[in-house]
Amino acid sequence: MKLSKYFFLAAALPLGLAAAELPAPATEVQIFRNGSALIRHQVTPGTASTFTVTGNFSPLEGTLWSSPNVKQIRKTLTEVSRKEPVPLNDIISTWKNQRVTLRLACGNGKIEKVSGTVIDLFKKETHDHWNQIITLKCSDGKILALRHNQIAGVESAALKVAERTVKDTKQAWEFTMMPKAAGPVTFDYVSKVLNWTPAFKMTLLPEKKFFITGSATVVNSGDELKNVKCTFWAGAPNIENSTLFSPMAIVRQIAPRPEPRPLVMGAKSMRFNAPAETAAYVGRTAGEDFADPGLSNNMVPFNTSPLSLKKGEALVRTLSSAAGSYENLVRWQIPARHGDNGRTIWSNPNRHPDGNTNNIWECLRFVNPFKHPIPDASVEICDGASLIAQIKGSWVNQGESATWEITRCRDVKATFAEQEAPSSIKERGVGIFQRLDRGSGKLPPRKASTLQSGDKKAPVKGGFINGVWYRVTDIKGRIQLKNFRKTPVKLLIEMDYFGEFVSATGKPEQKALNHFGSLNPKNQLVWNLTLKPGETRKLEFRYNIIVNR
Repeated sequence: MKLSKYFFLAAALPLGLAAAELPAPATEVQIFRNGSALIRHQVTPGTASTFTVTGNFSPLEGTLWSSPNVKQIRKTLTEVSRKEPVPLNDIISTWKNQRVTLRLACGNGKIEKVSGTVIDLFKKETHDHWNQIITLKCSDGKILALRHNQIAGVESAALKVAERTVKDTKQAWEFTMMPKAAGPVTFDYVSKVLNWTPAFKMTLLPEKKFFITGSATVVNSGDELKNVKCTFWAGAPNIENSTLFSPMAIVRQIAPRPEPRPLVMGAKSMRFNAPAETAAYVGRTAGEDFADPGLSNNMVPFNTSPLSLKKGEALVRTLSSAAGSYENLVRWQIPARHGDNGRTIWSNPNRHPDGNTNNIWECLRFVNPFKHPIPDASVEICDGASLIAQIKGSWVNQGESATWEITRCRDVKATFAEQEAPSSIKERGVGIFQRLDRGSGKLPPRKASTLQSGDKKAPVKGGFINGVWYRVTDIKGRIQLKNFRKTPVKLLIEMDYFGEFVSATGKPEQKALNHFGSLNPKNQLVWNLTLKPGETRKLEFRYNIIVNR
């Protein structure tokens, strides 16, 4: 939606000039993932040059805009009259000899009804009318004696419930039209009264097929919406003042923040701060949580049918459905064991939270079958009618392949080991040391040392870089895999490392992750394997690294 932006003048109409009150229903809403929504209203003023609209509008700072035919908007108070029943002080005097239906409160939340004629059979004099006894003669001749505090209401066809007129004031927005302006008036604003969350359900079918359905859960904390045009956005706009309410917003009174009070405990003095003030706007339920404000993301729209939702209601609406095919695979992601300076991050893979060799996952790989992206959302995965996982799905673009982890894999075992080895590309270290230390002459040259590696001794090149001693060595490692299943397993291994690739078995794909500003560039080896039932396989790899020690 394109918003027309105009500044408003803060002028007031002369006293005594009454403005017609006109309805201004919402005609369109655009709901974002951070609990904010753009709401548009429309009103037809006819020939009126000044009119008012009422409602629980709560715009965020700087987001209230109207159509060009409006000269100014003024927030004001308007007087309203309403009818309300007269308090049930004396039922016998009001409905004596009249046939009525009494609504009785049973104390358990239920309401029962009894009908009969009100008679003055027994009236106990008391100053407390709630303890009066009401006598009712039923059609079968029985007489009921009821306490006044049991009666929740009275219904009578012969004599309507006594009513009184009560005058009150309520907030209103007063619109002043431009001279000779005509046509409908639209105004819109951003407010935190609507929230939506996407969710998806993927059902796995025979022959590696699946059916996926997307839905939207919507919660309305504002005024009632009746058949309004609705758009869900997968992201959220960048709203810098999302925590600030406009002065035009109708907000509740907030108690002033008390000063912190010192509390002396023994020889120590502690200060307890009072809770911070928060803006409380009309329509928001106490304790309701929205997503963090101000977060931006891909603004992908999900158009849906018109929305009707009362205040406080929530609904779940289907967005779209699609079918596709998938494949099962087992994925093992191995993080880098060293930093870019060559220092070891973890030496025992079984103790590292992200590098545990048992941290192998059963996954589904598929291509997004929708004509729109799949946003970050909760995903329920069922194998037929059986639930197998409920995960947080990551963003998948249209036509993009995705791999979702389902559950840990226990029937494919893996072991992992690494150790230093004599450097196989010594020239890399010599070139770096000569290039970075050329002409410095600050530190004396250091003789090449030796490193024990198996039964061999080999020289390890070293030198100073910015006054720090580095050496060049190789890291060689081994991965051993065993398939305990009775069926073949597709296996995906993604191993990150810092350094330069030397060699590897199994023909892995080599990927560069980060070569900028790093002494040891970050790379990745990717193996795509198929293990036969009961098969054991070994993979070896080797890379060169510069170590700061």
